[in-house]
Amino acid sequence: MIYLDDLDFLEMEKFAEKHGLQKYRAGQIFSFIHKNKAKSLDEITVLKKDLREKLKKECTLTEVKIIHKAVSKIDDTIKYLLELPDGEIVEAVYMAYEDRKSICISSQVGCNMGCVFCASTKGGKARNLTAAEMLRQIYEIENENGRIENIVIMGQGEPLDNFENLVKFLKIISDERGADKSLRKITVSTCGIPEKIKALADYDFPITLALSLHRTTDEERSKLMPINRAYNIESVIDALSYYYEKTNRRISFEYMVIGGENDSPGDAKRIREFARRIHAHVNILELNPIKEYSDGGKKNAAREFCDLLMSNGVNATFRNSRGKDIDGACGQLRRKYKERNC
Repeated sequence: MIYLDDLDFLEMEKFAEKHGLQKYRAGQIFSFIHKNKAKSLDEITVLKKDLREKLKKECTLTEVKIIHKAVSKIDDTIKYLLELPDGEIVEAVYMAYEDRKSICISSQVGCNMGCVFCASTKGGKARNLTAAEMLRQIYEIENENGRIENIVIMGQGEPLDNFENLVKFLKIISDERGADKSLRKITVSTCGIPEKIKALADYDFPITLALSLHRTTDEERSKLMPINRAYNIESVIDALSYYYEKTNRRISFEYMVIGGENDSPGDAKRIREFARRIHAHVNILELNPIKEYSDGGKKNAAREFCDLLMSNGVNATFRNSRGKDIDGACGQLRRKYKERNC
C-alpha cells in the first residue's frame, strides 16, 4: 500500500506519471494533503470520485488520531497522545506563548539512547516513525489550535537515528506547495551522532540544531547518556563545528542542571569553551523528574548556573519547564497511559 502523505513532491510527480495522471495532478494531491490536511482520499475532492475509488485499491493516507490530551492548569501547554496506524502511541506537546505557537513532536516510538533521566527510553525503541507520521502529529494538533509555525523535534526518539525519514519530513513540511513551514523555525534535537550531524549539514537545511549536552566531561556524560561511550564530547563538538561551517546556522546546547552535580565553576568554564568553538547558545533547563531519576538537587540551581554562565560571557537562557502538572517531559504521559491500559 502506498501512503501518499509519505511522498515528497518529486515522488508525488513520479507517482502521478506512473498512474497515467496529468502532471498538474501531483500538485493538486500534494496540496490537498499538506495544505488542506486531507485525512482520506475522499477528502481530495479535486479528483473525480471514480479516480479516487481507483486509487484506493493501492493508495491510502496515514491515520494518526488523538486518543488523549492533558491540559496544564499552570501554563498554556497541552500534551497529546496520538495513536499510529499500527496501534503504537507517541507524544506531542503544544505550547502557546504570547508571540508564537510551538509544537514538540516525536520521531520514534520509544528510544534506544538510554538516557537515564528520560522516560522515553525505558523499554527501548519499537520502531521509527515515517515522515507522514511525524507530519500528522502537527496537522492533527493544528486542527485544534490553528496554524503552528515553531516546530521542535525533541519528543520521543533520537531524530538522527531516523535520518532518512527526518530528511523527508523536512523537505515535505517546508514545501511551499504544501504546509509551507519555514525551516528557520524548526529545531532538531540530538544526543550527538557525529556522522549523522555531518550528513545533515550537507543538506544545508537552515534549521537550528540542538545538542543535549547535560554534562561537560566524558566520564560524567557517559554515566548519564550511554551514547557518549560511543561518541565522546570532542567528536560531537568536531561534528558540530563542521555543521556550523557548512550551514552558518546557530547551534544550541541543552543543559539540564542538577544542583551540586553539574553546576560547578569548572562546568561553566568547559561550557564556555565548547560554546565559543561553535558560536553556540546555551539553554539551561531544570529536571522534569521521572520515578527513576527524580532528585533535581539544590533549589534554584539552574537559574544560578545560568547567571554564572552569563557572567562568564556565555550566551545563555534559562528555560522554564512547561507542563509540570501534566507529565510534560518526554515519554512520561505515554508511559503512564501504557501502564494503566496494558
